[in-house]
Amino acid sequence: MKTVLNAIWRYIKQTDLLLIFITLSASAYGFVLVYSATHGNKHNMATQVTAIALGIIGMIIISKIDYHDFAQLWKLLAIAGIILLLVPYIHPLKVPGSKDLSWLNLGFMTVQPAEFVKIIFIVTFAKHYDLVKDNLRSVKNVLLLTLHAAVPIGIISFEQDMGMALVFILVFVAMMFAGNVQLRYFAVAGVAVLISAPILWSLKMFSTQRNRIMALFDPNHYSFYAAQQLSGRSAIGSGELWGYGLFHGPKTQSPLTSGLLPERQNDMIFAVTGEELGFIGCMLVLIIFVVLLVRMIMNARKARDTLGSIMCVGIFASFAVQMMINIGMVLMVMPVIGISLPFFSSGGSSTLSSYFAVGVVLSVYMHRKNSMFSSQDRD
Repeated sequence: MKTVLNAIWRYIKQTDLLLIFITLSASAYGFVLVYSATHGNKHNMATQVTAIALGIIGMIIISKIDYHDFAQLWKLLAIAGIILLLVPYIHPLKVPGSKDLSWLNLGFMTVQPAEFVKIIFIVTFAKHYDLVKDNLRSVKNVLLLTLHAAVPIGIISFEQDMGMALVFILVFVAMMFAGNVQLRYFAVAGVAVLISAPILWSLKMFSTQRNRIMALFDPNHYSFYAAQQLSGRSAIGSGELWGYGLFHGPKTQSPLTSGLLPERQNDMIFAVTGEELGFIGCMLVLIIFVVLLVRMIMNARKARDTLGSIMCVGIFASFAVQMMINIGMVLMVMPVIGISLPFFSSGGSSTLSSYFAVGVVLSVYMHRKNSMFSSQDRD
């Protein structure tokens, strides 16, 4: 017993307690909101409790592993990530009602592989960048880094999970920008996007995806696609300063789930916050995320090397992008693309991957001085 207590005390002294505290606070806040949104549905809550418990254990285990150690396996991890994305094609286990291949139905639960591949991508891309960072003037190296990102993004896009594809793209851009890649490459990429946008719009995007975007500009004409967001925005506005009170939101607590506030425990969890806890509740969500993100950037600056710093930037970007997209969907400044709000939205995959991602940042923090490898340049 004494040995266990000593180990716990050593961990407490070594880890980033503020990051852990804000993570647990976000998870607890989100749990209460999901409980309210689902009316305490036993299946949903059991999934959430299990995901939180496994997530905390996974976060601690990952934080104890030196990030250099799992970065050394970057090639194997990259291959594993691609295989994980391709599992639906090898042995399709489609979720009933789903139109894409981004979810796996395991019978007792559903899993979104891209949530976990996102972390694998951040780790492997950071290692790849670390290997070529001294020769980024080489067009070949920049193209190889781009290819590194293009493979998972291409697979996810083909599965029609455009929301997650956008997250990967923006994380890639953030990591490249933080890595001091020359601005001319961003300019070239920007021109390529402008040229290809009309082609993607007319040939690659489904009519539903186009209509969701058009609904932002003309919600009356595209009322069918704007209904969910209009309902969410209305719920937030009706909450005013303090809200109707937890478990008392008219739309949140209505038995007509699909009619008044669709996907309230997932995409629209921020609307639940606004309706039941008002402006104050929404601001608390934003404050939690600001502290979380600032702490991640601080750990990026404290990292002992570029590898750790770029990893933290990637995790920071993934949380920041998902937060902005999810809240943007509710406020109707972003189209509905099915992105969860980390630690707040219901879902085992999202919760687990969010905890694992924090574990990576904690690993960088805890191993900022010591490593199993030498302090010399690693290959």
